[in-house]
Formats: sequence, structure tokens, C-alpha cells
Amino acid sequence: MKTNLRLIGGKRLQSPNDIYTRPTTLRVREAIFNILNNMVENSTWLDLFSGTGAISCEAYNHGARKIIAIEKNKNNSKICLKNLLSLQDMDNRKNDIDVICKDVLQWTKPNYQRNLSSKKIDLKKLKFDFVYLDPPYDANFHELVLNQIFNCNFLKKDSIVICEHSPNLYIKKSILWETIDIREYGQSRLTFLISVQNP
Repeated sequence: MKTNLRLIGGKRLQSPNDIYTRPTTLRVREAIFNILNNMVENSTWLDLFSGTGAISCEAYNHGARKIIAIEKNKNNSKICLKNLLSLQDMDNRKNDIDVICKDVLQWTKPNYQRNLSSKKIDLKKLKFDFVYLDPPYDANFHELVLNQIFNCNFLKKDSIVICEHSPNLYIKKSILWETIDIREYGQSRLTFLISVQNP
């Protein structure tokens, strides 16, 4: 198992020894949490296509209060959970995280009956401050998932959805969301979206 994946503070994370998993680079993660800065403190996070959980781990280390990660690959979801449980003070915070081995396209459907492993988190009452969306770069369902996310009831009025994708992709305009920022870092582009507020 690869161990060359590191968090911003230098801690090593586990990552699978395959060519299919593409963890968000350290440069991109540093940029995200520099941009968000103190907004992360006490926030709630939904990490979609979480892979090894690098983004979830960074959110935890930057003070996020609740984190739910969704990853359909069974091996990767196990690694994601191990990485989260390896973080400082996690013995006292296990009830604040949950890793779900499910297909994101299914889990984000507006009418889907979403269940969590942790009975300590009430999903019906939980609204996310941040949603991080990182599908495979060659996938063509970014906007499908975004449409489902913005039609679900787990966003707040001021929630920020961050989509990581190829620089070749532009997220189209929608009646559901507006783009508030776009950043590019090498082979990655970040699009920051918020919900359109109906008058």
C-alpha cells in the first residue's frame, strides 16, 4: 500500500497501490484550505468520491465539526476510514465522522433513502456547509451529480459546493447554482458554486 500521500502538516496517509485512484494533490488541498481559511472551523462536510479521504482528513485537521465521506470502492472506503481514524484526538471524535461505501450517483438522488453507519449522526437534521465533489476526471456526470446535490435538502442557503475537475471542463450555468470562483492548479481546476437564491 502506498504511503507517499501526505497531509498539509506532513502526516502520511495510506493510499491504494493502483493506477485508478487519484488523490487530490497537496498543492490543490493547500489552495482550498487557504481560500476557505477560518470558515472551516466548526463546519459540516460532505466529501463525494472521497477516495483515500485526503480532503476529509484536511477538513478534520482544519476544525470541521462533522464529516461524511462517500466512496463506492470498498477498498478505498476502508482506507478512507483508516486515514480518518488515524488523526489526532480521533478516539474522542469517532461519532463525528462517517464513511459510506455507496455509489455517489445513487446516494445524492433527491428521493434516495440515505442511511449512515453512525447512529450518532442524524442525517435528517444535518445540513452541510461544504460539499466537495471529485469524480474521475474523464467522467461525464459532473453536472448530473451537481443537479442532484442542489435538488437535495442537505444544503444550507450559503453552502459552498467545490467541484474538482479537469481544466478541459467548464461547469455550465444553471438555474440551480451560480459560480463564485474558479481556480486552476496545473492539471486540476476548482469551481466554487453556491445555490441560486430565489426571490
